[in-house]
Amino acid sequence: MKRHGRRLGWVAVAVAAFGAWHAWPRLERPHAHDHPSRSAEPSSAGWTAADTGTTRLGGRETILVLGSDKRPEDPRGNADVLLVASLDDSHRRIELLSIPRDTQVAFPDGRYHKINEALASGGPEETCMLVERLIGLPIDHYAVIRFDALVRMVDRIGGLDIDVPRNMDYRTGDKVYGVIHLRKGRHHLSGEQALQFVRYRHDALGDIGRTERQQAFLMALKDQLFRPQTLPRLPEVALDAWKMIDTDMSLGDMTRLAARAPQYRTYRAVHTTLPGSFHDPDPSIPGDLSYWVVNPAEARYVAKRFFADGEVPSRIIQDPRETRTWLPPEARAAQTATERARSG
Repeated sequence: MKRHGRRLGWVAVAVAAFGAWHAWPRLERPHAHDHPSRSAEPSSAGWTAADTGTTRLGGRETILVLGSDKRPEDPRGNADVLLVASLDDSHRRIELLSIPRDTQVAFPDGRYHKINEALASGGPEETCMLVERLIGLPIDHYAVIRFDALVRMVDRIGGLDIDVPRNMDYRTGDKVYGVIHLRKGRHHLSGEQALQFVRYRHDALGDIGRTERQQAFLMALKDQLFRPQTLPRLPEVALDAWKMIDTDMSLGDMTRLAARAPQYRTYRAVHTTLPGSFHDPDPSIPGDLSYWVVNPAEARYVAKRFFADGEVPSRIIQDPRETRTWLPPEARAAQTATERARSG
């Protein structure tokens, strides 16, 4: 698959509609001390959509949607949003899996870091590689969306109707889009207000609360984009998005998706967040950071069940011990049977 960093057309904007922590006990991690600075050289040049160790599920196209927090002084910025969107023709579903940006993963240098750092260090290619290794499923394409693109896209389609779950007030410190100010209740949000909604993270659940809001945003965006009165205006949205969103999709890819937009309108949408537990910084460990910690075996198990069967995990936020000791149901049942036999 060619990686030309081409600009996104209006179809990818519709695809992007499918795509958009510190109060819990501390998790003891064997890698918590591995935080020295990484090399700036990315190790993702060999990434392909069929990376070793991934299992391809048929009848679908999978896109990694990345929301970048790039500021003018940053060369790339980190990923504020990481969302795997699968257009599943076999089951007529749109499946959205959010990956919290603080998810701890092993980088190519062997050290453990937050997955959102990959966009700055190795670009979308390295991020795709890490996501593939995390969930065990291949990524076909990526789309990188920045603040301006989201704001202008939402304004172009006339805003979004969204339920704001609580009052949101925060100053980000940015020169542009530096204020978050939203009131609780159902509102028709402008592009800038929609950006505030998806960026806010200063509540008890931190990034987990934010992934829930991002999913609510995507559902509202999907509904608005696929309204009969909106569909004819999507080419106008494309003119802005074409200049502002980066993707590896070719013109042929986008044309093919464009022809199928009416079909996607009939698909059922399901969404979830990759389960895990909070790790708070340990003051006794220099450089220790907050993380969202996932069990690698559980991540692959949950992702496969979600994309193959539409199965949503019963609980997203786990106790750290549950994350450490997680076993698939078959192994858990065998362990329980063995324990009963020994005790009997």
